[in-house]
Amino acid sequence: MKILGSVRFLLILGSLYCFISKQTLCAEEPNPRCIESEGKALLEFKAGLQDPHSLLSSWEGGDCCDWRGVSCNNETNHVVSLDLRYQHLFDGVSTAWHLSGKISPSLLSLKYLNHLDLSSNDFGGDAVPEFIGLMKGLSYLNLSNSGFSGRIPPHIGNLSSLRYLDLNSFYHFHDLYADSLEWLSRLSSLQYLDMDSVNLENVGDWFPAINMIPYLSVLKLPNCKLEEIPVSSSFHNVTSLVSLDLSNNQFYSLLPNWLFNMTSLKHLNLRLNQFQGSIPDGFAKMSSLEVIQLGKNELVGSIPPTIGMLCNLRTLDLSSNNISGDTASLVEISAGCAGRSLEVLNLRNNNLTGNLSDWLSKFERLDTLDLGHNSVYGSIPATIGKLSSLRYLMLNHNGLNGTLPESMGQLSELILLDLSFNSLDGVVSDAHFANLSKLEQLSLASTSLSISMSSSWLPPFQLKLIGLRLCKVGPKFPTWLQTQKDYGVLDLSNTKIEDVTPDWLWNLSSKILMLDLSYNLISGKLPATLEFVSISILDLNNNKFEGLLPALPSSMEYLDFSNNMFSGDILPFFGYQLPIFSHLFLSNNLLNGAIPASICQDLEFYVIDLSSNQFSGELPTCWADLPYLNALNLANNNLSGKIPATIGSLNELRTLHLGSNHFKGELPIALQNCTTLVTLDLGENEFSGLIPAWIGELLPFLRILRLRSNFFHGIIPPQLSLLTSLQILDLADNSLSGTIPPGLGNITAMAQMHKPNERMLEDMQSAVKSSVSNYGPSGYVESLLVVMKGREQEYSKNLQYVASIDLSNNQLTGNFPRELGDLYGLQNLNLSGNKFTGKIPDEVGKLKLLESLDLSMNSFIGSIPMSMSLLTSLSHLNLSYNNFSGRIPSGYQLQTLDDPSIYLGNPGLCGVPLDECGSNETIFSIILACSDGDDECESEKLGLYIGISLGFVTGFWAIWGVLLFTESPSEAYFRFIDKLIDKIPFARKIDIYDEEEDEDETNAFLY
Repeated sequence: MKILGSVRFLLILGSLYCFISKQTLCAEEPNPRCIESEGKALLEFKAGLQDPHSLLSSWEGGDCCDWRGVSCNNETNHVVSLDLRYQHLFDGVSTAWHLSGKISPSLLSLKYLNHLDLSSNDFGGDAVPEFIGLMKGLSYLNLSNSGFSGRIPPHIGNLSSLRYLDLNSFYHFHDLYADSLEWLSRLSSLQYLDMDSVNLENVGDWFPAINMIPYLSVLKLPNCKLEEIPVSSSFHNVTSLVSLDLSNNQFYSLLPNWLFNMTSLKHLNLRLNQFQGSIPDGFAKMSSLEVIQLGKNELVGSIPPTIGMLCNLRTLDLSSNNISGDTASLVEISAGCAGRSLEVLNLRNNNLTGNLSDWLSKFERLDTLDLGHNSVYGSIPATIGKLSSLRYLMLNHNGLNGTLPESMGQLSELILLDLSFNSLDGVVSDAHFANLSKLEQLSLASTSLSISMSSSWLPPFQLKLIGLRLCKVGPKFPTWLQTQKDYGVLDLSNTKIEDVTPDWLWNLSSKILMLDLSYNLISGKLPATLEFVSISILDLNNNKFEGLLPALPSSMEYLDFSNNMFSGDILPFFGYQLPIFSHLFLSNNLLNGAIPASICQDLEFYVIDLSSNQFSGELPTCWADLPYLNALNLANNNLSGKIPATIGSLNELRTLHLGSNHFKGELPIALQNCTTLVTLDLGENEFSGLIPAWIGELLPFLRILRLRSNFFHGIIPPQLSLLTSLQILDLADNSLSGTIPPGLGNITAMAQMHKPNERMLEDMQSAVKSSVSNYGPSGYVESLLVVMKGREQEYSKNLQYVASIDLSNNQLTGNFPRELGDLYGLQNLNLSGNKFTGKIPDEVGKLKLLESLDLSMNSFIGSIPMSMSLLTSLSHLNLSYNNFSGRIPSGYQLQTLDDPSIYLGNPGLCGVPLDECGSNETIFSIILACSDGDDECESEKLGLYIGISLGFVTGFWAIWGVLLFTESPSEAYFRFIDKLIDKIPFARKIDIYDEEEDEDETNAFLY
């Protein structure tokens, strides 16, 4: 027994040793499972692939069933699954690690393969291999986002065992396409089909093929360019669908009736289409529905209360439609069983009205509530604090008023709170944030809330976004901000802060992307360098910062230091390359020195605005290095020399402001290459020579041309009339001669109304709100000084609605062109200080939108046209120092312009607001006003003479004919004359025209 026990003990020890040492002497090598022919096929498949990082390094010798991504049947040892999807191989690596190359037909040797997954690799735009249609054993095929392109081979329709087919091409948008889906009808076992972003625009009637698949439960056809969808039809097979995604197509119809027969449907996504009409009550029959996504369509009407009957509904997305009605419809939904199941309620960007009453608290499980961009009004109810599951609350862009309820502080799960763009007021204290330990994004922007936290308050959260624009935060910097270390966005613009920047402010979050302190009264200096942070957007516009400019981090993209008191040069910005620097605004500071050539090393510049500083010297010549520059503003400095020809290399340039400097010479012909220019402002310099004709011929998009106050001479090029988009033409204060080209009356943009109508104003306001609510930078905002109504005015936001011609203070001659009367949209016309002659044509009365008209200091003659009284928008008029004569027209707008200086220096004028006209002055004003040799005047004289003669003859015989042939009337008449002569001295004048009759004639003309 002892011997037997010892043997048993030794055997156990030996086995234990073998297990630990894994010595081959202790056990026989197991037979490899891999079937040799299939292993060889896999190696041939690998040989066609490019595998730069050896992800398939295990595919060498040994048992192929143990290779990465290969699975074999445990009983037959045949390869049944090949899973080489990118995420499976190596999560989180760069795209360069994807498998690529050619798919070898050796895969056909894997006759028992039923699972093939090559998704998320990169096969370089190759076509989907047609031989896949011969792999009859496949039940699972996933080629999604693998870089295939071209036509989907119809041979896939031969895979009758296929249950799962994923051809999703979202990351290679529309690289795959199909011109027919007939092959789908042969996939009788298919249960899952995903063709996201496959181009199907040439597929005609796509639905019948889908309807032939009897067991289909998941159908995903988003982003496919589908246009036609049957609205009413008796389809039966599709009723088995559990999930349907047809989002982001081009359907333009009512919601299809057959949808409401899908009683098994749980997930419905029809977002981003153009579905019309109201939301049907038929949804009430779809009791399995968990998700309804109908956002971004054109649905109208109210929300049907029957949706409240969907007891499984978790998500209701009706955002960005035209849904109207009162929030009372939500009262009924909240009272139904959907009120107890709903987790996401997204009604953003509709036309909902009404208030937020206690019904809101009945959505017990609500995780996300988005009512932004509606017309909801009233106060936020205190019962909102009962929504204990709420994580995302967006009520922005509404008409909410009143104070913020302290119960908001009970929303302990809240991550995002956006109440921006409402009329909320009152004080926000630490009590409002007492339990919001998970809060990450806070936006109270564009409200009237006053943020008043106690000095000892320690926030329970770490915010990633802080948006307090236009709230009352000041006058001191809030100390609680010191505790926030994780924010990426901090917006304190226009928050009434009047403080010196505390040192702790510049201990910026390491994650900061944007800091906006603009439109305050913040003073102090910046750190010598900001290179220690990764900030991309820094806006300090309109403050009192001073001192030198800091060095910038390489992450800087958008910087606005305008309207401060920074001094010194700008070299700290350009001592090294800033690879993504695109927007630079430094206007209205005290910066000086030359503009360095190193400004061109930041190749991504889109906007450079250095206007209104003290820069001097000549411009660098490196502009060809800035291929994307869109706006360059160097106006109002002390720059001199000539414009470098290299500016002509800026092919993307839209705006060029070089005004109010000391540039000289002729305009470089290279500027004609800037064919995308919209604004060309070279005013108030020392340019000379002719105005080149190529401005009109080669700058077709020009809307603003400002060349005033230079030394240009010669004629106004007729080619300027080719600028059909021109709205502002300012050539004043030069030495131009010749006549006004009649073709200027053909400029299309000046013949259109530019004042925004009510609808345009709404769109503008909406756009402004949208741009402000996004915490990113805006582009360059155009501004221009325009002399209008006798004074210089700066136009910025409204510049697009200004139409003006200023040719004043030149040496122009000739008449006022009648063609200018066709510029119906013109608001300002200044021809003063020239040598114009002739009469003002009646066509001036067609300029209905004209607000300012200055014709002073010329040699215009004749009467002021009666039609000028029709200029109902006119608020500034100057006709002084001409040779106008006759009575000043009365009526309409001219009655409101009662300043006598308007007509000063025209001795032949009379009437209000000047002295009253004499007896015969108004009758013979035409004769007195006309100069010899004027054909038009001669015609008017002839007409007057004929009228007087006919009137005399008619009057003579009307009276004397009666007297000669009738005795008693003649006696009565002479007795009347005798009595009249006795009463009236012979020295008294007899007016030919009665004044009242004259006024009647004027009114008759105007009507």
